[in-house]
Amino acid sequence: MAARTTLAPLTADADLTAAFEVLGQKWNGIILHTLATRPARFGELSTAIDGISVKMLAGRLRELLDAGLLTHDRLPPGPATYTLTTDGRALLPALERIRSWSQRRRTT
Repeated sequence: MAARTTLAPLTADADLTAAFEVLGQKWNGIILHTLATRPARFGELSTAIDGISVKMLAGRLRELLDAGLLTHDRLPPGPATYTLTTDGRALLPALERIRSWSQRRRTT
């Protein structure tokens, strides 16, 4: 009779778990990627992101602000804008890789 091997227990990575608490929410990655090129007002984001409701956008922006990935600044004389923070910008290469992965899957 063969000896039974014991497998090491699996554990989820705590850092990835924390990251996906924010990034795993629908629309958050899209919002961050949309702000990659420049700061934008709420109305601009609402127009740019097809399919997101005003209520959902407001809630997701609040989450991203609380997570420290965005700032919300009023720049005189214009309206307030949302801007990526340094931490938000640090996610852009990963979001671009995810976008490229999705693009490859859709074209095959």
